[in-house]
Parts: sequence; structure tokens; C-alpha cells
Amino acid sequence: MVNEEKLKKTISKNLIRYRKMNNLTQMELAVALNYSDKAISKWERGESLPDIYVLSLIADFYNITVNDLISDQETGERKKIYQAEKIISLLSVVVVYTVATIVFVYLIVSNISVQRSWLVFIYALPISATVLAFFRKKWNSRVYDFIISTLLVWTLGLSIHLTFHPRVDKMWMIYIICIPLQLILLSWFILKIYYKK
Repeated sequence: MVNEEKLKKTISKNLIRYRKMNNLTQMELAVALNYSDKAISKWERGESLPDIYVLSLIADFYNITVNDLISDQETGERKKIYQAEKIISLLSVVVVYTVATIVFVYLIVSNISVQRSWLVFIYALPISATVLAFFRKKWNSRVYDFIISTLLVWTLGLSIHLTFHPRVDKMWMIYIICIPLQLILLSWFILKIYYKK
């Protein structure tokens, strides 16, 4: 059996979500439905429930079903979004390594840099981390951000080290720069967790 308070919360959450998805203010929605903005506000705050007729009007207006308004769909939507995020992340890395492979083959075939052409794949590491960080910023996962940022710092250090290694003495010292950067990232991560609570 459905609890009335839970139903009010679900409907109010869905009303807010669909209104915002359609870039409408409460006033604009009220005008479109021929209701007052105060009624819309009460529904969205969960103080009252719209009757079934109004729910069907709202559903028709958004081109959805009444069931979309009264059921808690966040769980299913989150799973779909999470799957899409993983696929996009994976595809972005595949694109980076495809480009790296093309550049590698070009360097070998054209005899431009046969000895150090393998560095292309090392450079692809920080580029992949940057691409993943770009996509992940839109999806707000603190742990993922921390891992990707850590990967970016250390693979960038590795790329610089391997690029200049035989020519520059003590190039390993680049990793000393990576240590405070890693500590800054760790502090930032801990602060975000602490202040989120």
C-alpha cells in the first residue's frame, strides 16, 4: 500500500523535475495549465496533491503518462545514466588510443621517429585522463574525480620524464613535483567529503 506522504513527495519531485526539464517557471506552467502559480507551488512543496484530472493534464502537457508523475523513477534512471556514463568514458579512451595508434603507425611508416615512437602511447595516458576528467565533471563523482586527477598528475610526470630522460640529467626529479600535487588533490578530496556532510 502506498503511503500518502511518500506519494506527495514522489509527485512533487516529479513535478519539479519535469518542469525544470522543460525550462519552465511555476508561473509559465500555471498559465499553460490555466491554474494559479500558488497551486503549482503547493503541489511542488508536497502540501497538496493535484487531482487525477490535473495529473492527466500535466502528463499530456509534458507528453508523458500519469504513471511517470506518480511513480519513483529515479532508481531506474540513475542506472541508465550510470551505464551511459561508463560507455561514454570507455569510448572516449578508445578514441584517444585509436588516434595514438594512427600516429604511431604514421611515425613508423614515414621513418620520422622510429626509436621513440612508442612515446605516443605514453602521451595518450594523460590525454585519456584529461578526456575522462572532462566527461566526468558533468556526472559529479568525487571518487572518480580524485582517481582521474591522480592519474593525470602521475602520467603527465611519466610523459615528461620519458620524453627528456636520456637528454636531461636527473629527470626523475619530476616526480618530486608530483608528490605535493598529489597531496593537494588528496586534501581537496577530503575537504569535499567533509564539507558535503
